[in-house]
Amino acid sequence: MKKELLLILTILFFNPSLFAQLKSFETEVTSKENMKFYLYTPIEKQDVYPLVVFLHGGGQSGSDLNLVKEHGLPKLINEGKNFPFYVFAPQNPNKNGLWDDKVINKMVDHLVDSLSIDTKRIYLTGLSRGGDGIWRMAVNNPNKYAAMLSVCAANIPMVYINWVPNLPVWFFHGEKDSIVPVEQTIQAYEKLKQFNPDAKLTLYPNADHDSWTETFENDAIFIWLLSHKLK
Repeated sequence: MKKELLLILTILFFNPSLFAQLKSFETEVTSKENMKFYLYTPIEKQDVYPLVVFLHGGGQSGSDLNLVKEHGLPKLINEGKNFPFYVFAPQNPNKNGLWDDKVINKMVDHLVDSLSIDTKRIYLTGLSRGGDGIWRMAVNNPNKYAAMLSVCAANIPMVYINWVPNLPVWFFHGEKDSIVPVEQTIQAYEKLKQFNPDAKLTLYPNADHDSWTETFENDAIFIWLLSHKLK
């Protein structure tokens, strides 16, 4: 195969009974590496759907796709929760490495070409190492993503804020986080708030690194996310 992303979405049956579940896929991202991912298709019928990209944390990296269902959106869907949007949840094949944001962004492009996706309503969500990944996706593709949920992001260089000053971002972090300092998230929020009144911050006083469980169980985050669209 050529060294390009190949997305083969040949089993998207338009049967409502099959929609409310995660479907697993695998695609070649380079001639030497494949990437597995889950794709969730909503039950309700409409002409176009929003798309939410979910990037997991470092602990779910590798080759066992089931690990991706441990947290966040894939976990909720696996437990039976339905959403009115597509969910794209890839797995980082590099167990100890960062996300390749360029590959993920290209996969998003292929999904847009293959599915009925509202290109003004594509959103980013990520936790820990996945938070680092979505920030790089956002700054490398300005005016493509409508809003973002940044959950205890592993790395937010302050220069990123200058590159996406108008991006609506809701930050989340545990105040007792012993892995990623909460001060980084607070600093990023305070800087973005200067440019963007739609920036939000939620801190969990008693949470350590796991600030994602409480975050994704709060339906308000999805209402907020879907309220945004590109102009």
